[in-house]
Amino acid sequence: MKNPMLFILRAMIAIPAAVIGSLLFMNQLGLSPFPAAGLAIIAGAGIYFGLGKYADARLYKKYGLTRKEYNFILENMKEAKQKLGRLKSVFVRVRSLSSLKQLIELNRLVRRIFSVVKKEPKRFYEAESFFYSHLDSVVELAEKYAWLNSQKLKDSSVRQALLETKETLNDLTRTLEKDLHKVLAKDIEHLTFELDVAKQSLSRRRLPEALEKGDKTNYDNRK
Repeated sequence: MKNPMLFILRAMIAIPAAVIGSLLFMNQLGLSPFPAAGLAIIAGAGIYFGLGKYADARLYKKYGLTRKEYNFILENMKEAKQKLGRLKSVFVRVRSLSSLKQLIELNRLVRRIFSVVKKEPKRFYEAESFFYSHLDSVVELAEKYAWLNSQKLKDSSVRQALLETKETLNDLTRTLEKDLHKVLAKDIEHLTFELDVAKQSLSRRRLPEALEKGDKTNYDNRK
């Protein structure tokens, strides 16, 4: 995603350029201070926004996305971040230790998927079901569960509702694990490939050593 430091860097380049431009306009072109300052501000703004366009173009190229795709993913990530905040706030309302552990695990999976997509936005398309459906279900159920759990009513209907909600959250935990696996599928495939290559390389190295050792053993036996 976009680095906030880029905005500061652009300003650090554009402002001095505008000041220098203002001095040049007055000294070289003989302009009075106000017109020179106006032209310098326009030039500085052009440099600032031009650098921004250049940085954005490099960013889109880096992630392999178009501007429209990137902004679409960015909006979805902003919404997801708000939902992550809602999920985190649920912890303080849960009293049961087992339920707290369950919610912590859900939160861990949710944040792991979010961080992977934040680092590589193109993976958003591999986790669309998570952003469009599963995350909403987790947050809404977790909030309802925390609310029910905090009530003093402990009759059979409440206990049954809590039990069913907890079982559904367990199902969602398994669903999130599948979502995470799907997002990381390419990394897992790449790692498996690298391991196979490494094993083959080790096998090729060990074969001459084994043959050399076998020849030496046969020679010793003949002696």
